[in-house]
Amino acid sequence: MSEGTEHLEKLPIFPLATVLFPGAVLPLHIFEDRYKQMMRFATENGNMFGLSYRNDASVARETPPDPGSVGCVAKIHAVMPLEEGRMNVISIGTVRYRVVGVNQVTPFVIARVKPFADDLEADEDLPETFASVLDKCKEFLAAAQALDEPAATFDLALPEDPEALSLLISSALPIDNDVKQSLLEMTSTRLRLTRLRQHVIGALADYSHRIEIQARAKQNGHGRLQ
Repeated sequence: MSEGTEHLEKLPIFPLATVLFPGAVLPLHIFEDRYKQMMRFATENGNMFGLSYRNDASVARETPPDPGSVGCVAKIHAVMPLEEGRMNVISIGTVRYRVVGVNQVTPFVIARVKPFADDLEADEDLPETFASVLDKCKEFLAAAQALDEPAATFDLALPEDPEALSLLISSALPIDNDVKQSLLEMTSTRLRLTRLRQHVIGALADYSHRIEIQARAKQNGHGRLQ
């Protein structure tokens, strides 16, 4: 969590209608002038910016994050310049934060943020819960690869740390952003793993059903189950 923390007193914030998790890849196409400026600022100040989820974020609308709201720091790994100052940016989520205050709103948001991690929990059942969820996550990712879903890009060599795994799989699930944001905000690894298991089982059931339909279609020439 210490990497680049000196810049978290002046972190440029990208309010966006998506949720970023630590360990997840974030591809962005930057075309608005204010975010072109923001990315230039970010590359000159540690190659970092914050992504704060706002379901009302839109082009040319000011949507600064609320104090106390939770987001994720993104580390810029590649920038591809395009015509007219536009660019494609590839970043990876690093650490969650809470917004302490907003330094400026225009031309782009700069905020003071405080990084945080899950609370330490004395939970004897955590290793067993983690092992159970890990197996289901591997099944889920294998099914996603079979269907070429977005989660198919994830490596099956998953993190062995329960917090890291729970956050990474949360980013891969085909669930609403509001639900993803609630998982991002949780500070109990045990609770997130428990919730995650329910979502993974639901997604796995859907994916398995679709895989079966595809298999039947190849045999029968159509997708109707008999």
